[in-house]
Amino acid sequence: MPEASRLFAAKNTIELWQQQGLLRAIDAQLGSLLQGAGTLEPIAALGALVSYQVGRGHTCLSLPQLLRDPVKTLGIDDSSSEFETQFRDLMPDLAQLVAALNRCDSVLCVAGADAVDALQPLVWDPQRQLLYLRRYWQYEQRIATWLGDRTAQLQQAGPAEPLRAVIAQLIAPKNDAISWQRLACANAAKQHFSVITGGPGTGKTYTVVRVLATLLSFHEHLRIALAAPTGKAAARMEESVNAALADTDNPALLRVKSALSRKASTLHRLLGSQRNSRYFRHNSAMPLPFDVVVVDEASMIDTEMFDALLDAIGSHTRLILLGDKDQLAPVEAGSILASLCQGAKYRHYSAAHRQWLMAASGETLPEPAASVAPGLHDHIVMLEGSERFQGAIADLALAVNACDVDAANQALTKIRLLPAPSLAVVAGQSMPALAADPKASAFWRELASGFASFIALCNQGEVGEEEAINAWAARVLSTYADYQLLTALRSGPWGQQQLNRMMEQLLRSGSASGSGAWYHGRPVMVTSNDYSLNLNNGDIGIVLKHPSDQRLRVVFPAPVTEANPAGVRWILPSRLDAVETVYAMTVHKSQGSEFRHAVMILPDRDSPVLSKELIYTGITRAKQQLSLVIPNTAVWQTALTRRVERLGGLFVASEEQEL
Repeated sequence: MPEASRLFAAKNTIELWQQQGLLRAIDAQLGSLLQGAGTLEPIAALGALVSYQVGRGHTCLSLPQLLRDPVKTLGIDDSSSEFETQFRDLMPDLAQLVAALNRCDSVLCVAGADAVDALQPLVWDPQRQLLYLRRYWQYEQRIATWLGDRTAQLQQAGPAEPLRAVIAQLIAPKNDAISWQRLACANAAKQHFSVITGGPGTGKTYTVVRVLATLLSFHEHLRIALAAPTGKAAARMEESVNAALADTDNPALLRVKSALSRKASTLHRLLGSQRNSRYFRHNSAMPLPFDVVVVDEASMIDTEMFDALLDAIGSHTRLILLGDKDQLAPVEAGSILASLCQGAKYRHYSAAHRQWLMAASGETLPEPAASVAPGLHDHIVMLEGSERFQGAIADLALAVNACDVDAANQALTKIRLLPAPSLAVVAGQSMPALAADPKASAFWRELASGFASFIALCNQGEVGEEEAINAWAARVLSTYADYQLLTALRSGPWGQQQLNRMMEQLLRSGSASGSGAWYHGRPVMVTSNDYSLNLNNGDIGIVLKHPSDQRLRVVFPAPVTEANPAGVRWILPSRLDAVETVYAMTVHKSQGSEFRHAVMILPDRDSPVLSKELIYTGITRAKQQLSLVIPNTAVWQTALTRRVERLGGLFVASEEQEL
């Protein structure tokens, strides 16, 4: 096809894909801008598709994969469209496409070129045949450079014996098993960059508290910052750290308690986000003023945020990442923790580092299958052996994580399954519709019954002084966290919005809870950061009639202090602009939280978001009791075999290659 014809075809195809709902408006707009810049080949369409992939969580686009199977690469449901035919008609073969990329003014070929300050919107990596949006290529380059600098020069190992003596006082040995917590403590005490990964209950917080105690044993005055990607995760981190330091008379742990003068914060707040800007106050020119930065729930960190974090970490600052590498990937593009921890389960340490780890921890590591050079793997320790998850929940989580359908179905026999009513009844919006179907009514009332203790405590109220009222409000918040409905989707018959509507109809009907959107007993989640109120996206509060004047206020958790022993704060509903009812929340929103009893509700139809990572994350939110609603076993089994695979240029080697 002549170039002029291809230009016309590309423009029309981009518009057609947008009209068909295959491209977002922002994707199509980039394609149009590339056309306006004089791009004569169908590279404009590639630019739109790269943008589309970023929206799906990928940081780049592999041209060989795209040309081999465009429908699978782009995750498009082609059952009712002619996308592949349209795509094949537009695109030349790989050789012609590469030649076009090399001569296009809108594309920078990075072979032998420095693209850090380049202005081209697209970057082409010919060695790996990856096409990027420029800023994502820059993020990955800066991250790779930072990690390369930190891992190329393994930190000078001090004497192992003093460190071993300190660790022995902080972490007891395990009988007939390797204490990976001791090894993680030794590793993080040595490195200026380290990762501690592991599933729920493996002791990540327990370990990092002892890492801090170890560091403080050798460096008396350390400035320590605790952070997490979201407000909820930060609050949970602070709660976990405080629990790990409670009721201790160990002098080393008491030093940690004294050193943690700052509360855990979001990464945005730690870095100093600037309004209406992608940039932060802290960067390479003004690094964070801390000696140690600990970031929890690192699986939620996307590529852009990780680049900003590393840019703000000074050369003297230790960075410690905590997280479960098997949890859901971030909402934004990239999957940093999963990329960092490829092959972590094999524990392939270089010879010198392995010997030092054993000497410093007192543990004996198995002999490696082959020798490896120093590298990123020397900075990562994977914990195992959950202290909290045992029995059926642990068995199910392990099977799901391994994508083992047979083992997962076997583990399901020990999990409480709630029978789901038919879709036609589920889609009903009102209680009269439910009343006509006893099975459906029983199902919804069963879900609502888990909130009975919470509702009863809300309606109990409290008469007395402010201290007693605050203590009651704290019990309400704590009781709410005992039970939670989790959904895979936000909308649809089995989505979060529908679940919340049904719970409101049931739980408001039998109480004098008031009218309108705000009512006594309503649980709400903050949906955007509000720094003026010191509230973060994901924070949860409860609407209560304040016993002193019967006015509705929203109570939120707050740090426990001498002046505020209950650890609560009250805010008028009129000051809250971005909140939603949260009897049910999506699994994505639940990351960083734990509930005594979690009910995970799957949809009856397949969706691209259903994956083993989502199911694993939902299952592991339950501390003691798990219930499942599986309307369609075929959807369940399909989700178990679907992995989240995000394409990126960081650490592209597979685990098999690492062996």
